[in-house]
Amino acid sequence: MIELKGIEKVEKIINNFTAQFGVTAMFDTEFEAFCDEKKVGYTLIGTSESNGNFIEDAVKRYPEVNADIFLWALMHEIGHCLTDYQWTEAEKEYFWMQKDAISESEVDWEYMNTWYHAIPDEFAATQWAGEFMRNHPKKMARFWKKLQKALMDMYNENGLLGE
Repeated sequence: MIELKGIEKVEKIINNFTAQFGVTAMFDTEFEAFCDEKKVGYTLIGTSESNGNFIEDAVKRYPEVNADIFLWALMHEIGHCLTDYQWTEAEKEYFWMQKDAISESEVDWEYMNTWYHAIPDEFAATQWAGEFMRNHPKKMARFWKKLQKALMDMYNENGLLGE
C-alpha cells in the first residue's frame, strides 16, 4: 500500500470516533470488519459497482439519513462488529456460503446485490448503521466535518487535488 502523508491524522480522527463502540479502525484496501478483533478496515477509494448498489440499498432503507458513502460503509462495518454476537458459528458459515454462491453466480449484478444485502448479517449491519446515524445526526455531522477537513489537508499535502 502507498504511504500517504497525513493519513495518521485521518486515522486518529476515525479511531477517536470508533472508540465509543469499542472498535478500532485501520487504513486498508477495502471496507471490511474483523469482528473477533473488534477492528474495521477502511479505504479512501471506493470505485466498485457494489459500492453504488450498497449505498442505494442503504438510502432506500434510511432516506432520512444524510451521509456520504464513506460514512455508510464505515458505520456498516462497525455494525458488523456490534451485531456479530447474535449469530452462531453455523449461521456465520452459512452466510459465507451464501456470499460465495453470490460471487460465483452468473445472474444479473443488481439481483446479486439485492440477495447479498438480504443476508442476515449484512442486513443487520446496515440496520445498525442506519439506526445509529438516524438517532445521532449531530454527532455524525461533527465527525464528518472534522474528518473532511483532515482528508482535504491530506489530499493537499499529497498533491492529490490538482491545481
